[in-house]
Amino acid sequence: MAKRPKTIQCPECGGTAALETRTDVVEYKGHKAPVRVAGHWCPKCGEAVFEGDALEKRERAFLELRAKVEGVLSPRHVATIRERLKLSQRRAGELLGGGPRAFQKYESGGQQVSVPMANLLRLLEKDPRRIGEISQGTAASRKARPGASAGAIQGSRVVVRRTTAARLRSSRRRGR
Repeated sequence: MAKRPKTIQCPECGGTAALETRTDVVEYKGHKAPVRVAGHWCPKCGEAVFEGDALEKRERAFLELRAKVEGVLSPRHVATIRERLKLSQRRAGELLGGGPRAFQKYESGGQQVSVPMANLLRLLEKDPRRIGEISQGTAASRKARPGASAGAIQGSRVVVRRTTAARLRSSRRRGR
């Protein structure tokens, strides 16, 4: 890994920004949270340039603050609960809703967790044994739905495989 230079030219004002660790402040809807990060700080204009780990650390601090302000779970908290439930991201999305990539998006901060999903995860965090009931309910609904074996069930939708859909179209054209 390449070493970062001790100084760089400030992209904002052209001054000299020095590499140092300082406390920065992330803000969201009038709320603030401090975060210690290494970056190139410009004494002339006050701007900072972050890279790599420091940029990720600052982004995580922002996502944590946003979750706190919005009253939903942070990406880290979602991952912790899912791991305690011993579910992969894909399986959590299939069982709890949102689709196979939902938890990947929640845990990366790419999508904020909805209030209903946050409530469900909080309940499961308090009583992880309840995941068995959800798992049994999902299996039972697959058996109970006619034609469910033709596709995957996601939430309240049935996704039909393309080959099945093509077969259905061709049988409709023939008048079956």
